Formats: sequence, C-alpha cells, structure tokens
Amino acid sequence: MVEMAVTILLLGILFAIGIPTFRSVSQTYALKSATENMAARIRLYRDRAITTGRIQHFHFGAAPTYGWDYLVYYSHSGDSITGAWRLPPGITFSGGTMSWTDMTPNGRSLVSGLLVLRDPRGNRDTVSVQLSGLVLTK
Repeated sequence: MVEMAVTILLLGILFAIGIPTFRSVSQTYALKSATENMAARIRLYRDRAITTGRIQHFHFGAAPTYGWDYLVYYSHSGDSITGAWRLPPGITFSGGTMSWTDMTPNGRSLVSGLLVLRDPRGNRDTVSVQLSGLVLTK
C-alpha cells in the first residue's frame, strides 16, 4: 500500500513538472512551424509569379477585416484573392519592417524587409524577404 502511494506521488510529481514543459515545447514548435509555413508560402507564390508572369501581392498583418492574418492576390486592387491564411493560435505578428510585398515575374521582390512572429511567451522568429526574391527564416 505504501509503495503504491509512493509510486502515485512520484507519477504526480513527474506530470506536474512535465506538462508545463510540454506546453512550452509545443509553443516553440508552433512558432517555428508558423515561420516556416509563411516562408514556404512566399516562396511558392514567388514561383507562381515566375511561371504565370503575374505579380503576386502579399499583405501581412493587415487583413483582419477579411478574417485572415496574411493573404495574397494578383494586384493591389485586391479583386482576386488567391490565398489567405491564419496564424496558429497564440502566434501573432510582432512588428517587422514590411506589411506587404510584390513578388514579380522576374523572381524579385519589390520590397525587402522582416516579418516578426511572436508566441505567448515572448519568443520571436523572423521571416526575411530580400529584393532578390530570397526568403529566409531565422
């Protein structure tokens, strides 16, 4: 009986320590995943601009009126949305140096800058878009 009580106590202590650690790791992976997904989508639409010969216009953090965190459409008029996404729960835009960019048919970006994403614990991750069209994460 005593051994069983000690075993249950030890398991309780392990769960008490393990659950917050698991949540912390889970949030870190959500931030990394959101950053990688955003960079991959920018790269995909850069490729689409090259293959279709049409500018792909991105808006970041400026689309809550549409119910999306970032979106892409063919022109500045916003007449034809071709993709729209939400960030994972708890992940938000935390500034940066750009709110939009155009990926052009020659593979270049009209605007270079950083997009900064943040998780609830304050960890930050960035997506960098360069004028050459290169998209990096950090």
